[in-house]
Amino acid sequence: MQSFSKQRREITPWSAIGEFLNGMRMGEASDESVLDHIGAANPAIAPRSAPPLFNCRAKKVGAPAQLFPHAQRLNAAKAAADPAVSGWLDMLERLRPFNIKGRIAGIHRYLANTDDLGAIARVVRSLSWTGPVVRTHRDDQSGDAALARYVSLRHLGIHTERLRLVWLSDSSGSADWIVTAILVDGQWLILDQYYGDVVGDDAYLDALPYFSLNAEVCRLHWRPGDPAGAEGALRLLGGQLKFGRA
Repeated sequence: MQSFSKQRREITPWSAIGEFLNGMRMGEASDESVLDHIGAANPAIAPRSAPPLFNCRAKKVGAPAQLFPHAQRLNAAKAAADPAVSGWLDMLERLRPFNIKGRIAGIHRYLANTDDLGAIARVVRSLSWTGPVVRTHRDDQSGDAALARYVSLRHLGIHTERLRLVWLSDSSGSADWIVTAILVDGQWLILDQYYGDVVGDDAYLDALPYFSLNAEVCRLHWRPGDPAGAEGALRLLGGQLKFGRA
């Protein structure tokens, strides 16, 4: 598995995204090389088909809002007045004129460098389908970071069926985190809070996905040949969401 640790650069989110956008205007190549191969497909349209996520088997288990109901009230006016939230929304509007490459990379860089993830998370957690993220306390903030990326991409018109939040565990069981996946040109790209570049799902050699969702459906995942199958994935999910506990 890749090393997902990265040294945080001492720069603001705006300078991080500014460097990228200025590079695009100057015609310079982005360092997210996987994005270089993306064509001009319209990401606002549902895909005709999707390859297996992380080359795993999958089983649909229902709608997230029904399986994991939750209610978090949000004062929309107060949230919009928060400088962190308004700055995030302003960033998204600045990205709107760019193509899918610019939108993906711009969102990923901004959220990797912001110190305001908590304020943004309070807004995106209010959505009715985010129960699995809301129910899980994660010191690493990967759930909130992945959710913020998902909602950012949806805000810019990426079709729901092209997006997933994915729960990953390494093969040793010592690490567990959540990433955002986006399907573009027949390939799943991964936006990971712990990895600076946007990469394909084939780069995660030892990561084991066991659960994913978008706003409409939840899925269990397991490797082909895994004798535990969907039941093993459900056990991992239960451990994270504390099934059976008050």
